[in-house]
Amino acid sequence: MEKLGNMLAIWFHGQRSLLKRANSKLNSLSLNGLSFIVILLFGVFPLTVYFIFSGAHYSLQQILASYLLVILLFILVLIVVIGWFKARELEKSNVHGFTFKKLSIKKLDKEYFGFDEMDTANLQSLTNLLPSQEKIVIREVPKNKQSGNLRFLFTFLDLIVTDGIQELGTESREALLALLQSKFTFEHTEINNNTFISSYSKWSQKTKDGDYDDLRKRMSLALRFSQ
Repeated sequence: MEKLGNMLAIWFHGQRSLLKRANSKLNSLSLNGLSFIVILLFGVFPLTVYFIFSGAHYSLQQILASYLLVILLFILVLIVVIGWFKARELEKSNVHGFTFKKLSIKKLDKEYFGFDEMDTANLQSLTNLLPSQEKIVIREVPKNKQSGNLRFLFTFLDLIVTDGIQELGTESREALLALLQSKFTFEHTEINNNTFISSYSKWSQKTKDGDYDDLRKRMSLALRFSQ
């Protein structure tokens, strides 16, 4: 029994190693190479098996026409599928990898956020992963009266971004900065990348400590979220 178990274990190990090598080779193939393999495996090969075992007699023209039709159909389907996934990748790159919760723009408290019609339209486009016409203007002014309230904007994004924006790693912080600079602006100034890192770190720590709980509650109500 033990010997049989060892033999089976060796066989399983060999099969897993074979699958890993095959997967590695597939990952190294280009998109065109993968498409070619898909057409062969799921188009040409089944059709060949059919012609061999069907027992029916087909002319050379019929066989060639069948192969041509199957290949063309597979190419069209693959083009549509590739285009769909490429479009999804473009959507993610447009918002730098972030996704957003569903917002009801009609229920949004525009007065609380100081949004005009253009801001709400751009916000709707952003949360639906669509291109925006203009940047969303953040008009909230901090207590120090300096233009631009990053604390307000960070909290806003933390509430509408899926899984929030707290305690992000280096790459995710860079993506967040790119999102802010491409989609948001303050009323009288652009977002300053020189103060972004320190402002984000302070906001993240204070949020964790509960210093912004009141702001989050008020903002959740304005977003029509339950907190």
